[in-house]
Amino acid sequence: MELKLMRERILETPLVTSLPEGMRSRFGMILLWVSESRSVSRRDLLFHQGSMDGGTGCVVLEGMVQVRTGEDPEAVKHIEAPDVLGELQLFTPQGKRTATVEVVVGGSVLTFAWQDLGTVARQLFTDAELVTLKRIIVESAWRREENLFEKAAVHQDVATA
Repeated sequence: MELKLMRERILETPLVTSLPEGMRSRFGMILLWVSESRSVSRRDLLFHQGSMDGGTGCVVLEGMVQVRTGEDPEAVKHIEAPDVLGELQLFTPQGKRTATVEVVVGGSVLTFAWQDLGTVARQLFTDAELVTLKRIIVESAWRREENLFEKAAVHQDVATA
């Protein structure tokens, strides 16, 4: 995927669109600087629940993934590109993954270390902007967690009915 299209897709992610307009472009550039691009195929695992993989994040640029929490193969949430994943790990004890993320429609992703992203962000954002960035990432993590547990709870309710 060409660089211009990667940048456009990053700027379309819910995380980036939640940022104030003046921060979006710089954050998109940071993601490009600290990330590695790769193609993914159906059934590739991006994250495995319970693993501790050093605080990596992922931008799904093209394709679709399914997010599973627990062992029930029916309790899944599908996420279409573009989206940023992996922020929940930042807020879990010992940095463990809270879900397994598997590719269901191949495409391309960017992988990055949250620590590298933070290092560059501290150089390019003001203190006030860093506070905003942290708040947006926390809100994104909580929103994703609520959606995952809501999906699992709805499935469990249907299964027991």
